[in-house]
Amino acid sequence: MISIAREILFHDKLRLFITVASLAFAIVMIVYNMGMFFGTVGESVSLIDHAAADLWVIEEGYSAISDPSEVPASAARWALRAPGVEQACRLSLSGGSLQVSGNHPVMIVVIEPDCAMIQPWDIRSGDASNLGRKDTIALDDYILRSDPASVGDQIELNGRKLQVAAITHNNKSFTTPFVFVSRETWLALGGLAENSTFIVARLSPGADPNAASTYLESQHPDLDVFSAEALRQGSMMALISAGLGAIFIVVAVGVLVGLLIITMTIYTATMEQLRDFAILKAIGATRRKIVGIVLEQSIGETALGFALGLACSLGLNLLIEQAVGLRGSFPVAAVLGAFGIMLSLAVLGSLISVRKAISVDPTVVFRS
Repeated sequence: MISIAREILFHDKLRLFITVASLAFAIVMIVYNMGMFFGTVGESVSLIDHAAADLWVIEEGYSAISDPSEVPASAARWALRAPGVEQACRLSLSGGSLQVSGNHPVMIVVIEPDCAMIQPWDIRSGDASNLGRKDTIALDDYILRSDPASVGDQIELNGRKLQVAAITHNNKSFTTPFVFVSRETWLALGGLAENSTFIVARLSPGADPNAASTYLESQHPDLDVFSAEALRQGSMMALISAGLGAIFIVVAVGVLVGLLIITMTIYTATMEQLRDFAILKAIGATRRKIVGIVLEQSIGETALGFALGLACSLGLNLLIEQAVGLRGSFPVAAVLGAFGIMLSLAVLGSLISVRKAISVDPTVVFRS
């Protein structure tokens, strides 16, 4: 019966193409929308994900990486005294304007060059260790897509000329790229010397993070201490409350429409084959065999549609990333989960129509 199912499926190639193309379109709506949502959320916390910090010290009342926190310099010294803390560094974030030949809004990440916890990642050219020299900068190649520059060139950040020490890739949040400078360079740019946005701390292996957090909060009651995961969750929730929730609704609508298209496409495809099922009944096929054929066809069509839709989604993602810098994320677990849901709905659509298939009158074969 497997061969019969395939024969019926591939007999009318045009109908098969239309069915698979319809499924692929629905799958692009689902997979690409999901990918963009995951990519948007992921990039919003990319700095946290690429940091090797266990604890983040932030001003009391704030809980997101985008919050305008101010942490006194003394907190870094107290952090080093906390039980289990191996290293503590200051980190500042600030908006800025970078000028190559045109102006680009950027997020300035002020680091300590000797602090391994927070450093630029995915270096494409140059050496980030050169940020230890005053008036140097690491910038992302997102800026250079239409405004080229190379390592060693002079550019302007907030009106001051800096030398490009390194060029990175995907060091950004959404479409706002990160530029990295040392605190010495930051002071030359007019930044404040006393306060930082965060203190980041790394614990010794086996150290108790609760003990370090309790100590720090007792020494500075006006500060809160978050684990990296807690700050990540807080940043994502702040993003959703600030407007990403609307994006989520758009994604959810797209996914639901895609799932409806899948169910209806499989249902319609099965109903169009009633004459084939009537022939099978006329030659003695049982209901069980017909159900098996219908299920196999729905699974086969969905698998083909999913493969085509996934390929189109990844291709679309590449084109949009190259055009505007927006990149989706497609975790394997999420893709497999989406495939499972789509397959279940395809089976559901075929089961709804299979009732008609198994009850079809074999005499329709002989009607004109």
